[in-house]
Amino acid sequence: MTRLTRSETQALTRLRLLKSARELFRRDGYAVTSLDRIAEAAGYSKGAVYSNFDGKEAIFLAVLESENEENLQSLLARLEKAEGTTEIADILAEWADERSQFGGWSLTILEHARVAQGKDSLRRQEAIVRAQWQRLGAYLLGRFPHSTAEAETLGALLFEIAFAPALTFVAEPRAGDLVRLALPPLLER
Repeated sequence: MTRLTRSETQALTRLRLLKSARELFRRDGYAVTSLDRIAEAAGYSKGAVYSNFDGKEAIFLAVLESENEENLQSLLARLEKAEGTTEIADILAEWADERSQFGGWSLTILEHARVAQGKDSLRRQEAIVRAQWQRLGAYLLGRFPHSTAEAETLGALLFEIAFAPALTFVAEPRAGDLVRLALPPLLER
């Protein structure tokens, strides 16, 4: 069996820590999730966490960035196959309904923003969120060049509907219903 190099071992450790952190942040929230719990869930010591991340905020922001990137890449791949406003609206509505099932995640993001230790951490969280808004909005405006919507505003609207905490526990309206209502007029201007 081939032995892993030091850098491969460290990359694997980092990946396992991120996976455990993602599960714990999603399930338990930001405040309850500790570095000790992340390390234990991943099967490592707290020292392994510190050799890969500066602290809890750093690992949270890494999880947020990877979660957002995976989510957006999956959505954009689905949208690439769509033809026309109706199909795009349907895909975005389905995505919003799926995302609204992860209510704990949106609350965790808000919780981190509320208790962030430093302005740099909060600015980093904002940059991650705004980048996703911008990319989704820019993609849609590329498909609908006649729209007068601004990319970041359009993306923000869709993400905020999809991750709205209240939509995780109310039966009606669903997040997808709100997307279907808001989106077509914005794209067809």
